[in-house]
Amino acid sequence: MKHIAKGINRRIIMGIFLLSPVLLASCQTPEPPVLVATPLGNNLPLQVASIDFFNDHNPQAVKPYIDHLYYPGLSDMLVNWGSETLIPADANGNLLMTVSRADLRELDIASNDDLKSLFTNEQRKLIVADLEAVFSFTHPVNNRTASIVVKASYQNTIADYTTPADSERIRQFVMSEAIARFDAEFRKQVLDISSGNGWPVAR
Repeated sequence: MKHIAKGINRRIIMGIFLLSPVLLASCQTPEPPVLVATPLGNNLPLQVASIDFFNDHNPQAVKPYIDHLYYPGLSDMLVNWGSETLIPADANGNLLMTVSRADLRELDIASNDDLKSLFTNEQRKLIVADLEAVFSFTHPVNNRTASIVVKASYQNTIADYTTPADSERIRQFVMSEAIARFDAEFRKQVLDISSGNGWPVAR
């Protein structure tokens, strides 16, 4: 009987030894999410003498909106993008950039039937950024005017196992990626309207 008991004990110990890497792996901290930023374009000279910025976005301080919790907020980031990217390059003319929407929302996937069908059970939150701004160009030569409405959005999820620090990284990443997509969409539209008469983009 002693030999049988020893054999059973050996098997139990061996089983624990073989399972230990699996148990340790399951207890390890998950790898942080890989977030690859989209680069912004270079400065864009425009045939205007001045550029004015008006932030007409009204943050909604109720769930699921969270942009009011950040400073600088998403609307501030969009105005900063305009002031750093758009360069006056003419003696006359004006551009008015009006930010009309800069929402950041955090949606609970588990409590939303429509969202649950789109994501896996491991995804807990959906972070969505929506941007919209109106660009109004005027120039005294031939009374030229032009107006474009630029919209962009970006979203990403936060998984159940994500740490609070990494969750915050994802929220910040969503905001910066929305700006990058807005940048690309603005360039596309302003180059489209400039293709005919070479205005308002400075060549």
